[in-house]
Amino acid sequence: DSGNTQGNQAHKNQNQPREVISSLFSFNPTPVSAVEPPKPEGAEPAKPSNAPLIDGIDTFTSLGLSQTLAAHLMTKLELKAPTAVQKRAISQLLKEECDAFIQAQTGSGKTLAYLLPLVQRLINLSRTNGEAFERANQDSSDNTAVHRDSGLFAIILAPTRELCKQIFVVLEQLLRCAHWIVAGTVIGGEKKKSEKARLRKGLNILVATPGRLADHLENTKVLDVSNVRWLVLDEGDRLMDLGFEEEIQKIVRKLDERQRSKGIPGLPTKRVTILCSATLKMNVQRLGDISLKDAVHIQADPDDEDGEMKVKTTGSNSEFSVPAQLKQSYAVVAAKLRLVTLTALMKRTFSRKGSVMKTIIFVSCADSVDFHFEVFSRQNSDNKSGEKEAKTTEASPPNTKPASIHGTIAKSTAFSNPTNPVTIYKLHGSLPQHIRTSTLSAFSRQSEAAVLICTDVAARGLDLPNVDFVVEYDPAFSSDDHLHRIGRTARLGRDGRTHIFLLPGNEEKYVEILKQGYRDSGAKISHTDVNETLKRGFGGNTETTSKGWEDKATEWQLDVERWALENPTVLEMARRAYQSHIRAYATHIASERDMFNIKDLHLGHLAKSFALRDRPAKINVPGLRPGKEDTKREFKADRKGARDGVQVNNATSASDAVRKMREKVKEHMAGANEFNIA
Repeated sequence: DSGNTQGNQAHKNQNQPREVISSLFSFNPTPVSAVEPPKPEGAEPAKPSNAPLIDGIDTFTSLGLSQTLAAHLMTKLELKAPTAVQKRAISQLLKEECDAFIQAQTGSGKTLAYLLPLVQRLINLSRTNGEAFERANQDSSDNTAVHRDSGLFAIILAPTRELCKQIFVVLEQLLRCAHWIVAGTVIGGEKKKSEKARLRKGLNILVATPGRLADHLENTKVLDVSNVRWLVLDEGDRLMDLGFEEEIQKIVRKLDERQRSKGIPGLPTKRVTILCSATLKMNVQRLGDISLKDAVHIQADPDDEDGEMKVKTTGSNSEFSVPAQLKQSYAVVAAKLRLVTLTALMKRTFSRKGSVMKTIIFVSCADSVDFHFEVFSRQNSDNKSGEKEAKTTEASPPNTKPASIHGTIAKSTAFSNPTNPVTIYKLHGSLPQHIRTSTLSAFSRQSEAAVLICTDVAARGLDLPNVDFVVEYDPAFSSDDHLHRIGRTARLGRDGRTHIFLLPGNEEKYVEILKQGYRDSGAKISHTDVNETLKRGFGGNTETTSKGWEDKATEWQLDVERWALENPTVLEMARRAYQSHIRAYATHIASERDMFNIKDLHLGHLAKSFALRDRPAKINVPGLRPGKEDTKREFKADRKGARDGVQVNNATSASDAVRKMREKVKEHMAGANEFNIA
């Protein structure tokens, strides 16, 4: 009997996955590029390229805005002077009635660049009619003063609900000095009956997602667009990336068909279309062909003294522009060291209270967001109080269900220290809309140190205040996406830093792509030493052995691996994150595929960065990720009426790139069918 028992036990052990416990600091590839010496302390800082102009010459009133609106900007919005793009756009859009393409760096004030002329023209329309305010409620055919029953004059289209809400908040702030002008939104996420009721009451300015607006134009009779004189297409590149070309064509066609033939005094004689984008790639040019006619190209250059607008096109894509004051750095990190290096970087970043307020960490897929959020908020031996910290609710916005209930906000045990507690947030496109909204709101309002781990769902257009540091833990899928990611910091002339993780080998060539973003061809992107980062993060103030930090980093990594093994839910989460990360890695654009080639990945070393001890061939988690079924139902409901909201994962998975990617991934590993990069 004892022999049979031993035989059964041996057979059982053979069926269990074999654990692989590898050393962090052995058998790592050597970086090709050399670490550069730090910039001298006395070096003159770069002049901000997207800051408000402070030479005293260009003020809002000098651009044509009324004293009332200019005073409102200064007192209520605390804006003293326009930025370069606002200087060009406001004067152009107030003087002439021609279509415009506004191209400028992210964080340079494009939203106000088109909102201010629009609001000013509507204020002027009210004032040109004597006793307009007294007659605002009279039902008179010759009364053209602006009030909610006057009609819809402007439509602003944005690709996501989050961006629409952000634009609407800015618009509401502007209209506090012109309360008779009424704005509203139709962005999905609520019953169409409620949206129809809002349209029936009357709006002068409408902010909408393309799918939802196209649906209302088709099915809502109370939506009268005959008086629309402005159409704004914000984040044009993203509108095309998310597949809204068909909806925009339909919207433009409907507006043309229903346009009022007789002009309205004080309004443009024809509809003015404004297209905004940080880049000028081929799909943006195609969008311009659909919507623009004889358009001027407004491109801000704060160093240009002649005041003329310039057009610079480089083949199929435009050169992207990085704010001059933004400090970029990169580190060449071996796959096994990725997790501990990110931890060390964040420990160092938040080592002193007040040194950095907010950091955004970009990763490639939703599963990776979930995994890293759990790792950095886990309860471990470092939490000496032994008390289990509850998910925080202190930052939740009023009148909303706290995001923490859904596990998107927590105290970071990995980054915090006794003098500087850090709150950690997570965000990706697989979260329901209301959770995304409440999480973004909580992160924006957080006044203490905070970290947001997210996918590219937060990379486009969103103005998140006081973001000092952006970390690209996974490189962006294209240089355009990289531009939008780093655009979350160094906004409106503020300082900002970015840091990108690259693997040794071909990925190091990506640095040349990053350098192209600077107008100054001599500008450098600093190369930081990964060993120095680890030493500063795990070494503390001890000056004992030179390799003490290696022992601490190794112990931290092993502690995370043991924690994952002891928690089946966490282990499954780590395996899903590993699988999705590899799938996402293969979706880089074709022109950068030689730098990000899935065949170059060492899958075993990469598994360690997800705290896994499994052999790569044995990592296979079939089926949907937890909560994915609800998200799919939500997505189908949106698609039934129109394409709305931030559904990056589904939009991307429908592309040819993903189909090709799956074929390549099959050569390397067995995996689940579900792929989600949002």
